[in-house]
Amino acid sequence: MLKTPKKRKRPRPEQPEQPELPELPETVGEAAGPGSRAAREATEAADEPGIERTAAGLFQVCLTPLPKGSSQKGLRSFMGNLVPASLQLDSAAGQANVCFQDASDAKLCLERWNGLNAALTSAPKKRRRLLDPSQKPVFAGPARSAPRAPIESRGFSESEDEHVDLGAKPKGGPSADGSSELLALTRKIASFAAQRRLSDAIKTFDRILAKGLAPSVQAYASLLNAHVNSGDMPGAASTFRKMLADGLRSNVVVATALLKGYCRAGDIQAASGVLQDMMRQDPPVKPDLRLVNTLLRGCVRVGDLQTAESVFDRLAEWQLQPDASNCIFLVSLLSQRLRTKSIGALLRKPPLEAVDQGNLLSQPTTSTSSDQNICRFWAKGKCNKGSACPFFHDSAVAKAKKDRDEPERLAAVASVSLHLAHAAALSGKTRCCVRALCGVESAHAAAKDLPRARNASKEQQQSKQREQEQEVKAIRDFLASQKKGPAFNFSDFLGRCFLVPASELQSWGLRQPAQEPIQQRFARCLQEGRLRWSKVFGSQAPVKLELGAGSGEWVAAQAKADETNWVALELMRDRAHSVLRRAAFQDLRNICVVCGEATKILEHLVPNCCISHVFINFPEPPFVSGDEAAESNFHMVTPELFAEMHRILRKECQITILSDNHRYMQSLARMARIEWCLLV
Repeated sequence: MLKTPKKRKRPRPEQPEQPELPELPETVGEAAGPGSRAAREATEAADEPGIERTAAGLFQVCLTPLPKGSSQKGLRSFMGNLVPASLQLDSAAGQANVCFQDASDAKLCLERWNGLNAALTSAPKKRRRLLDPSQKPVFAGPARSAPRAPIESRGFSESEDEHVDLGAKPKGGPSADGSSELLALTRKIASFAAQRRLSDAIKTFDRILAKGLAPSVQAYASLLNAHVNSGDMPGAASTFRKMLADGLRSNVVVATALLKGYCRAGDIQAASGVLQDMMRQDPPVKPDLRLVNTLLRGCVRVGDLQTAESVFDRLAEWQLQPDASNCIFLVSLLSQRLRTKSIGALLRKPPLEAVDQGNLLSQPTTSTSSDQNICRFWAKGKCNKGSACPFFHDSAVAKAKKDRDEPERLAAVASVSLHLAHAAALSGKTRCCVRALCGVESAHAAAKDLPRARNASKEQQQSKQREQEQEVKAIRDFLASQKKGPAFNFSDFLGRCFLVPASELQSWGLRQPAQEPIQQRFARCLQEGRLRWSKVFGSQAPVKLELGAGSGEWVAAQAKADETNWVALELMRDRAHSVLRRAAFQDLRNICVVCGEATKILEHLVPNCCISHVFINFPEPPFVSGDEAAESNFHMVTPELFAEMHRILRKECQITILSDNHRYMQSLARMARIEWCLLV
């Protein structure tokens, strides 16, 4: 019997070494072998334009060009349920490399990106100018030789903070264009800005230029913020002009930093100019609530009600809804001018008005609750179409939003009602004052069982409520004293208050008959441009001076216990008005309130050798957290101030400075010794 010989296997020709494929999951009824569906998808994906196979066997998708302001957090949100094995974002180049283990995930990611890219390129022309990083910056300036890195928040980003967070370390190795080194130097500038180390921030920025790197908007914004924090507004304005000349376009973050500096310097006209320049850009950069609140806070600082009302009225034009902070800032100014009717009108409008659950829901009758018809803007609290919205509004979202905003609303109602009570008490409107006090107490009672407001800690909220309760008690005591004593006349106290020019008294809610005596008294109190204390107080008692009086607790306590005359000098208008209000409620007629910068007020208004004692309680040092390298123009005690105090003090009189900073006190002692040696 013959046996058939076994066939020998022919040797296969040598094939080039292929990268090892990752393990692919088995599909139903089909193993992941060479001919499986998973293997076929991997082969097809490797041949797909836009997908590359890495040495590690991963499927890499290159997303380019990215929209401006793209971040890793936004990219992961864009991919949804797709979980990448790695994600590398190169903001300078405007691209991202995303790697997947599964070929189907890579194809799905590429399809989503192609769809989004098509939508972006088909947007209106004006919108495309915002999205295209190759467009020339709109702000006037020379063209750059190379395109800039995308700056503004127009892409995969969720908040403004992501684009100014310079403390986050960049992921991945250094890039060829030096973007990692630029980010590291920018973070250093931001750190120096927070510490008010202006010189170090400038040196670090010069290092960017010395290395041949092109400064980004973040680098310029950090340097500008360093100038602002140190009070160097000429330097901040110069940095802003250099940024524009470098071909970069300003944004709301840069504008807010510059505007904050002008507000701290008390230059509201320059701050308003920054806002106008934003709106004149093409396309215009609309302000956000943070910028608006910064400007309103500056108006409160200097008492500029006209600008504050103008900004508040334009919120609808900028598609912004008033929030609690807007209302509190505006009401603070209205209270200073005794505008009780305007304050009452704000209390009856959102966001201070109690929310009606039915109006909040605004449920469309034709909508269903299917996932495809849910209003995404409503879920984020941004849908303002109400019943006209064709999509479904979930009632649970409305209730959650109301519960979340209610503590903040009640805190704002308490603050606004207290301002109304102050204005009503000073203007003699007793009934209005009592109703406002009841509003404060009702807001406190309603907020007792609710969680704390989002913008304050529990301790801050409790401390604020205790202060308001003390103010309520002081006003009730004042109203009770008016029933027993003579009629209250606010003009008597306003005549010893040098806050505004006499020509602006009409804006304080005073009628014409009450304005003339005050104007005549102001004229008698001044002689050759300097104050005459005997006419201000009507007595020859010694005069003591507190510099930086704050809200007036200390000077009021001293004036109540001492029969001498006291002058409270304060820079901020709202604090100076608080001192005036405290003196009126406690019937302290030996207090004079002066508002302005200390050195200038002493130089121009106070005569020689007329003050018996000068007090400075807890002055702000120029350095922060013990850092001697810090620089600041905001500190009050300077050699020029020592020279003016030496001039106005009587012989053998004293200066008392109280502080809890031992090193700062030692520096002040050395400064005083040097100035005294030069002056004596």
